[in-house]
Amino acid sequence: MKYRYQKPNRLIADYVRTVLVLEASLQQAAHKLPLFTNGMPALFCRTEKDGEGNEHVAQMALFGQSTSPDCWEINSNTTIICYFFRPFAMAGIFNIAANKLTGTPVDLCNWNAHKINALRTQLIYAGSANAKVTILDNLLIHQLQLHTKECEIIKYATDEMMNDPGTEILSGILKKLKLTERTFQRMFKKYVGITPNQYRRICQFQLSFTQLRSKSFDKLTDVAYDNGFADQSHFIRSFKEFTETTPNTYLKEGLKKKN
Repeated sequence: MKYRYQKPNRLIADYVRTVLVLEASLQQAAHKLPLFTNGMPALFCRTEKDGEGNEHVAQMALFGQSTSPDCWEINSNTTIICYFFRPFAMAGIFNIAANKLTGTPVDLCNWNAHKINALRTQLIYAGSANAKVTILDNLLIHQLQLHTKECEIIKYATDEMMNDPGTEILSGILKKLKLTERTFQRMFKKYVGITPNQYRRICQFQLSFTQLRSKSFDKLTDVAYDNGFADQSHFIRSFKEFTETTPNTYLKEGLKKKN
């Protein structure tokens, strides 16, 4: 068995983290690979050859959270290509509501049968794994072109909130994007699955939690103001909401060194 992780095509690099290409060797017995996706959304494509060398597409699906362990069971005639996406990118590229990508995978034939039937034919007659990657690249590039506006809006908004999760960031995003609040709310909820303010608050907590853990502060008010909280009390309430404990309790008990 041989596999490699490769950089995505530059036209989709803002939305795809990496591409895994896996090809089983002819001498290999069937087994299950210990590969883990760490919750990353993925486009999974699996092809198989029969005893006469004829190839067919065994699976093509979108996994919103993590691929199933059963996906990685391979035999000597298996080729797997898996695109791992950045957060929220896949929903926008395929124009699928985020809530439909949780739980069970989305079979691409159910997403767009006509488009995927044509794609299957191309994959079957592709001469190599690299040729298959090019075909799948072209699918993603085409989808991105169809939904460029939505993808760019979500990418810009989530990046901005991660960099600056203060309460004023949302009005700045709306001004920059020239969108009404209602339009932005609807689009964000569709592709991310939560409201912009909920996402902003998660980013705000994550950044403050990281600063607290690193102990890069003199007093708690520094953490509060550095991360856009109105005051220390607001920071403490938010911290308790996400962790069910207070910052001081976490500092005293959660960061104790293990003997």
